[in-house]
Amino acid sequence: MPLTVVVRSAASGEARLTFDGTQRIVLGRGAGCDLRLPDATVSLRHASLRAQGADFVVVDEGSANGTFVGGVRVAPHTSRIVRSGDLVRLGRVWIELRVDRSPVTRDLAAATRDLALALVSQAMGEMGSDRTTKLQIVEGRDQGATLELAEEGRVYVIGRGPECDLPLADADASREHARVVRRGGAVLVRDLDAKNGTWLGEARVAQDRDVPWKPGTVLQIGHTAIALQEPVGETLAEIEAAPDEPLAPEDPVAPPPGAPPPEPRVLDPSPPSAAPLAAVPEAPARASPRARSGWTPTDLMVMAAAIGVLALSIAGLYWLLRG
Repeated sequence: MPLTVVVRSAASGEARLTFDGTQRIVLGRGAGCDLRLPDATVSLRHASLRAQGADFVVVDEGSANGTFVGGVRVAPHTSRIVRSGDLVRLGRVWIELRVDRSPVTRDLAAATRDLALALVSQAMGEMGSDRTTKLQIVEGRDQGATLELAEEGRVYVIGRGPECDLPLADADASREHARVVRRGGAVLVRDLDAKNGTWLGEARVAQDRDVPWKPGTVLQIGHTAIALQEPVGETLAEIEAAPDEPLAPEDPVAPPPGAPPPEPRVLDPSPPSAAPLAAVPEAPARASPRARSGWTPTDLMVMAAAIGVLALSIAGLYWLLRG
């Protein structure tokens, strides 16, 4: 049965991925996770979801800030059965699990990266940060010129012609030298049959297909070097490289919109208190015989009786011996 994971911490809309339900699904902040959650309170490899018979279980993979099903924490490296509709919290990120017959997400590797970029872009937008992907000329006669790739899916042309989106004053550039397009979280480039070719790092760009432009790689056209600036991608990389941010137990983590607040969990509950016991007065300390001072009348009477018995015994013995 397919398993859909919905990121409920997103402020607008629902970010989701659907898995076929037979594989282990790794959740975390790292780039190698099946669901990437770009939040510093989420560990690089935080938790996993696994099929167990007809059920699914969530396993905490030794995360720094814990995995919670509702308000109950899952012990490290242990599992807990989860049901469709359960809310799970990883650090301060909430996800919802849905077991249904939704179609499985295609190309999960690209989809989870796009989802992570969308979450980072949303957070940057809320903070007022610039999220626009740009091309910047870092070497050549047009050094410092920039081109914003603001429209997703639009083809931007680079070349010597004045009608180009990024015109170059480079004699070795063709009139229409290369094209660039942004699709999802990827920037793609293609050579337009340029006389001197187009280069991404050490590799020549193909003319018959789009080639992914990886961050950090310089596009070379003639004597012009162009760098790709992706603020969202760069921020995502910084979040993934950062250490885990500790989440204090008293830090409030509000449930997602529309969700009931989790039941409060009392750790180490004390047993019901019993009825108070009646006060029992302490017995007075008994004095040691050595601590007594003087003789009491009772002591004198006992002593006299003992002496009398002793005297009678001596007298009886005397008469026996005489006889």
